[in-house]
Amino acid sequence: MPDSTIAPERRLSVSGEPSRQRTRLTTGLELAVALHVGVLTVFTSWAFGGQIPWARSLMVGWATGGFLLFVIALGTLARRHGASPLGFARHLWPLLLFDLVVGASCFNPSFKPIVRDGEHFWALTTPPFSWLPSSARPELTLRELWQFNALVVSAFNLYLVLDNRRILRSLLLGFAANAVVLAVFGTFQKLVGAKGLWFGLVKSPNDHFFSTFVYHNHWGSFVLLHTAVCLGLLFHYVRRGGHRDVWHSPVMAGAVATLLLAASVPLSSSRSSSVLVCLFLLGALVHFLARLIRRRRDLNESPLLPVAGIIFAAALALGATLYLGRDVIQQRAQLTARQLEQIKAENSLNARLLLYRDTWRMAAEKPWFGWGLETYADVFRIYNSAPTPVHGWRPFYAQAHNDWLQSLAESGFVGTTLLGLLGLAPLLAVPWRRVESVLPRYLLAGCGLLLLYAWVEFPFANPSVMLAFWTSLYAAARYAQLDARSADAANR
Repeated sequence: MPDSTIAPERRLSVSGEPSRQRTRLTTGLELAVALHVGVLTVFTSWAFGGQIPWARSLMVGWATGGFLLFVIALGTLARRHGASPLGFARHLWPLLLFDLVVGASCFNPSFKPIVRDGEHFWALTTPPFSWLPSSARPELTLRELWQFNALVVSAFNLYLVLDNRRILRSLLLGFAANAVVLAVFGTFQKLVGAKGLWFGLVKSPNDHFFSTFVYHNHWGSFVLLHTAVCLGLLFHYVRRGGHRDVWHSPVMAGAVATLLLAASVPLSSSRSSSVLVCLFLLGALVHFLARLIRRRRDLNESPLLPVAGIIFAAALALGATLYLGRDVIQQRAQLTARQLEQIKAENSLNARLLLYRDTWRMAAEKPWFGWGLETYADVFRIYNSAPTPVHGWRPFYAQAHNDWLQSLAESGFVGTTLLGLLGLAPLLAVPWRRVESVLPRYLLAGCGLLLLYAWVEFPFANPSVMLAFWTSLYAAARYAQLDARSADAANR
């Protein structure tokens, strides 16, 4: 289907007459927002996923510029439509309430610093106002709250400002291209046996690293979201057509890029992410074959030959991926077998389930507002019941390996519910029955799979993954709105 987005020159002013001055202002703001989010995304992904202190500082500094763009956008929209600027930010009301709750907790500390034998410790104490939200470490809570707001507002600017589907697709293409380059970079790094990040120039704190990401499961989460971007764009270009044949269209290049990206996950040794990406690709393949069969039957043509060719190509790609990552896959398969045997021999819950149980006990102590944002590592020491080895220290957990449980422990049911509403608010405003494009649906499918993955891992602890999630969600909501608007205009 041809893109029916209205060209900027034809936008009308409130009086109904073309306004070139307003068009230039709007276009400039759109480009500024797209550039801001694009630079933020590329920098964060290449700077160790934003998990190195200096990279995090630069990331937050650049993301803070999103607040300025947000204010400018509200003023621009208010002048254009003659309405209150707050109306355009209505979908951020859960974020405002979340900020109020978390901000209040910073003035009600539940830990106090003590010094004993020259060592600094944190001791549990009764907060000044026990019925109000509290934070065990207010300084950590404030820092994390600022970072979260900066990333979310920067992503929300896409939903607020971008009024052209072509700009959104171009931005998504840039995201996908960046992810593919990172995948190729990581693949070469893995094949040469690099012992650290950037081909061994930087020592990784985790042995299971890939590309520029310190933790392989964070890389897998990053790929999962960008696989959704690639698949959504592929279906868009397949549906749009307008090319002599498939070989002279972006479809083949996009398919190869998607496979390069997805193939990096098993190579990174991330088992859980590999399963999710494989299922995602399988679902997309079934979706594509169903569309192909329906179209061939509408043309009274046999679908047998093209379907067989596509299945053969998919099997060939799968075989190449398994061959390329055969050593890593074999190592992880052996590790999985050993872990299963260990669980069976001990006849007890493994360490992960014990961690979840202790995290739930921590959350149950403060069910309404939690212990405070970014306080899990400090507070969990109290609830950690992991057995201490005969020769060693009790394991330390900085993350719960379950973002949902950790959110309940840190933000309580109130904070976790507000975060869920923050994601749902723009989606509920979309007239989905009038949305024809599958691009936003694939973006949201990637977001949904990541939320599912967050039950067994901690993808949102990585700033690059968190940013990719919110940009995908807001880009999907905005694209769906514009698509529905275009469909309404075409039916008039």
